[in-house]
Amino acid sequence: MRKMLKSNRAAMTLLLVGARMLSAEEGIEKTIKDLYASAQAAARGAQTKEDVTRALSVFAPEWVGKMPAGETLTMADLIKEGESALTIPAEKRPLPKMDFVYIRETGWNVLVVYWNSRRLGTRIVGSLYRDTWVRTGAGWRQISREKFFPDRPLIENGKPLILPAVE
Repeated sequence: MRKMLKSNRAAMTLLLVGARMLSAEEGIEKTIKDLYASAQAAARGAQTKEDVTRALSVFAPEWVGKMPAGETLTMADLIKEGESALTIPAEKRPLPKMDFVYIRETGWNVLVVYWNSRRLGTRIVGSLYRDTWVRTGAGWRQISREKFFPDRPLIENGKPLILPAVE
C-alpha cells in the first residue's frame, strides 16, 4: 500500500511539473507573439523618427541580422529602414504576415521560427526566419534575426510551391 501511495505521489508530481512547464511555454509564446504584434502596430502608426525608435524598442541595441547572401545588418540599419518608411502613408506601409512555426524557450533565450510573407497579386512571397530573444532588465529583447533564403514565391494561384516533392 505504501509503495502504491509513493508511486501515486510521484506520478502526481510529474503531472504537476509537466503542467507548469506547459503553462510556462504557453505564457512565453503569448508574450513573444504580443511583442511582435505591438512592434508591428507601432511601426504601422509611426509618424516621426521618435515613433520609429519606439517601434524598434523590442530590439536589443546590439541586434544583428544575418541575410541569405551573407550580409550583416545592425540596429543602425533597422533605424534607417524604419525612418525611410515614414515617407509611405501609414495605411499603405507594407507589413508582412507572420506565421509562427516554432517558439521555444531554451533557458537563457527564446528561439522563434516563422514564415514572413506578403501578397503580390495571386502570389504569396516570403521567406523563413529565425529570431533569438533574450531576457534583459527591460524585458524580452530581440538580439538576432536570420533569414534563411531570399524572398521567393511560396504560393501561386492557390498552389503551394515550397513543399517537398511527393512521389
